[in-house]
Amino acid sequence: MTKLYKTGKKSLFLIIILMVFITSGFIGAVPVKASTVSTAYFSVDGELIKSNYYMQNGHVMVPDLFFKHTGATVEKNTKYNSIAVVRNNFVALPLEKSYMDYYVKDKNKWVREYLATTTTVINNRPYIPLVVTAKKLGMNVTYDSKIRRTFIQTNTPEKPIAYEKANITEKKIALTFDDGPDKLITPQLLDILKEKEVAATFFVVGEQVSYFPQLSKRMVEEGHTIANHTWDHPQLSKLYTDDVVQQIRSTNEIIEKVTGVKATLFRPPYGDYTLADAIVFDRLGFKNIMWSVDTIDWSGNSAEEILSIVHRDKSPGGIVLQHNFQNSKLQGTVDALPQMIDQLRAEGYEFVTIDGLLK
Repeated sequence: MTKLYKTGKKSLFLIIILMVFITSGFIGAVPVKASTVSTAYFSVDGELIKSNYYMQNGHVMVPDLFFKHTGATVEKNTKYNSIAVVRNNFVALPLEKSYMDYYVKDKNKWVREYLATTTTVINNRPYIPLVVTAKKLGMNVTYDSKIRRTFIQTNTPEKPIAYEKANITEKKIALTFDDGPDKLITPQLLDILKEKEVAATFFVVGEQVSYFPQLSKRMVEEGHTIANHTWDHPQLSKLYTDDVVQQIRSTNEIIEKVTGVKATLFRPPYGDYTLADAIVFDRLGFKNIMWSVDTIDWSGNSAEEILSIVHRDKSPGGIVLQHNFQNSKLQGTVDALPQMIDQLRAEGYEFVTIDGLLK
């Protein structure tokens, strides 16, 4: 009886010790199943960001790239098998570990902090703890239980500008074309623009420039502005920061090699970018160009539908979004262009490039 009692006490003691190790982070938390991942809106500086998340030991875990919405750069360090998040400070979270390393500037040293969570990979995406990571990066995090929403204040002093249109009263408007050059649509558009004596702005894809260098040269030779639209048209919000930089730099390199022009305008594919991406655009010396008139031509809109949209949404300083990638659905773009130019001119509009619009 005494022996059983002692054995029971020993087992209980071991269980207690085990629980302490788990909650203190020395032993990883129980792996999460993908089925437990949910979706919610998080408020980041007042902007609602939709993101996946899951709860681990009472703590909110978010995809690592979520932090790009806060302005932090996010990288995956393959050498150390960890996620690095940088914004005013440096935080490293090793995969499948229950600790983080962060830098303390005033003491000029690295500190390791053990966590009650484990940095976990679900569906090939690392999930990291939201609150402790944000706080280490100098952000404020609160939770409103009444509306069940998490609020993050990044304390970002000034955010880069995204230009949807120019703030002018003169009747000037810019025609822009994305995704080219290509051998089907681009030559037809260039012919029309040359005939009508209109200069446009082409946001080119680096890979396409490598396929059709002569068309890229022709754009510049005929007075159009050539601008950067990444190398192969990815969703930038889904890329690590180094990959975003590479997409932009490689495209600018081939544009300059082919045309002799160093592009200074950039448009993110799909208009998709995060605060961290916008900061990258700015640091690399680019203006981030969006649009005020979306013709939705990629969907196969007819010339009549495109003209109706432009007529409805045009305004002084407007930027018209169209496309010129090899796609039979873009015949409406080609058919609409000469009529669009004639109609806008009849209403007193002057066509300028984005450079001219933002002077």
